[in-house]
Amino acid sequence: MAKHLYLARWLSLFAAPITTLSLLTPAMGQSVLEPAAVNYNPPNRGAPSQTRNALSRAGLCGDLTAVQPSQTNWGETLDARPTFAIYVSEPATDLTFELKDESSGEIVYQTLFDQVSGPGISLYTLPDTAPALDVDRSYRWQVSLECEQFSTLRVPQRGTKLSDGVIVRRASDELQIALANATDIEKPSLLAANGLWYDTVHVLLTWRLTFPETETWTEQWQGLLTHPMVQLDNLLDATPIDCCLATDGPAEENRTQ
Repeated sequence: MAKHLYLARWLSLFAAPITTLSLLTPAMGQSVLEPAAVNYNPPNRGAPSQTRNALSRAGLCGDLTAVQPSQTNWGETLDARPTFAIYVSEPATDLTFELKDESSGEIVYQTLFDQVSGPGISLYTLPDTAPALDVDRSYRWQVSLECEQFSTLRVPQRGTKLSDGVIVRRASDELQIALANATDIEKPSLLAANGLWYDTVHVLLTWRLTFPETETWTEQWQGLLTHPMVQLDNLLDATPIDCCLATDGPAEENRTQ
């Protein structure tokens, strides 16, 4: 299949496609309000989809996590080009991101990050050059690292670490109207209550990056991660460190054209 390469470009989180989720800077003299309680209500889409968080040799690369519910292994979004959260426990190089059609296994988009800061969570928004997600179609997204360490005998050990999940785009005019009429501090709660995992994570992490002194953020974030269908306990102390990963080296590949 022919590959069409596109030049990488810096992504602006505040130009994210879901315009109703914009986080506004308060006017001069206005206090920063705390977000409302976030109660995730995952929709019922049947049996969990198989996910992988594997490594050919234990200990290599540290921790790599595609931030998505570990018990259902999929989540929903309203966005045609959503934002994904990626956690690494230490700085990483040459991290590959892939988006596949879950039914056919076809890679519809792929890109490579030269550098990823760590430890912490970085956000990546699909660019305009990536294909828009079809409504009600399942896509598997995967992040992977090629790793090398030396044993105590100075013998090189190599392996591949990867983590993935499934994303489904929903369409809801009613919910879009509700979001348009909601305040910024109400949106995380509204998104979570409607089972929109990726949009909830996007807004919460952006809030923390914008207002790092928000006192109740940790409680809300940890409450989301410890939900029975999420169980991402390894991320309880993780914080966002990068609003918008950029591809600094190899071009992005859109394989649908």
